[in-house]
Amino acid sequence: MMRQMRRFEVLLPAGAVAGRVTLPHLQMPALGGIWRQRWFWFAVMGFSAILGLVTWIHTDERWFIYAEDVHFNGLHYLSQEELFTASKLDGWNVFWIDPNQVSRQVRSNPYVMSAAVHRDLIGAKVTVDVIEARPVAWWVTDLGRRWLLDSGLALEPRGDSPRGVMEILDKPAEATAPGASLGSAVDPDVLVSAQALVSRLPGVAPLRYQRDIGLNFLLPGTPYWVYWGDGANAERKLEYLAAGERLLDEGKLEGNVIDVRFDPPYVK
Repeated sequence: MMRQMRRFEVLLPAGAVAGRVTLPHLQMPALGGIWRQRWFWFAVMGFSAILGLVTWIHTDERWFIYAEDVHFNGLHYLSQEELFTASKLDGWNVFWIDPNQVSRQVRSNPYVMSAAVHRDLIGAKVTVDVIEARPVAWWVTDLGRRWLLDSGLALEPRGDSPRGVMEILDKPAEATAPGASLGSAVDPDVLVSAQALVSRLPGVAPLRYQRDIGLNFLLPGTPYWVYWGDGANAERKLEYLAAGERLLDEGKLEGNVIDVRFDPPYVK
């Protein structure tokens, strides 16, 4: 073994035998000098202040939101309690609140049309400006009277119902939207057609709906019943209606129903 080691040493460069090999010496700065630097203590104090502030904000009760810290504006028939529950704000730190998320949660209540959320970070308060849903029509079925919203959603009436809102009489609820449970939502096409009709003939009330006829109504001030159908070709239907009424009044036609769903229209 000694002979093999001597042969190995002969192959190494002169003076580089194992006993003479040394590792490089790393020079480490003296840590004691940092403690004497002024900037170091300023950094420590700054970090401590930030840590203390963050801890205070996340542990002191005054920064957390409860029912008495939230106010809802614009309420007439909805209550603070039901909207606070929907907001899911209870126990949240005011700095963690996402106003957009809270707005979506409040609008999950079908009676809320819009909700603008405002945070007061200093006072740890939240204010929500609410616009409540108002019906665009009444839907009268065997299930009862329902508010109809612009979306076609049917809701139980809340609070004082507005006056002068058009009615759609549909006892078997045949105008129910495809795929919806009976009486839960009206077909949007039916609602849009009814709104277009009322805007052109303000006196027609109430409107009726039957699946095989569509919208139909008694022409105001006359004994004539009108089969209107859907909302298509409204202007043409108005012309046909005026012509049919005139011919009936002049005795040139006999009947009591003016059907403007087809081209040409007919009287029966």
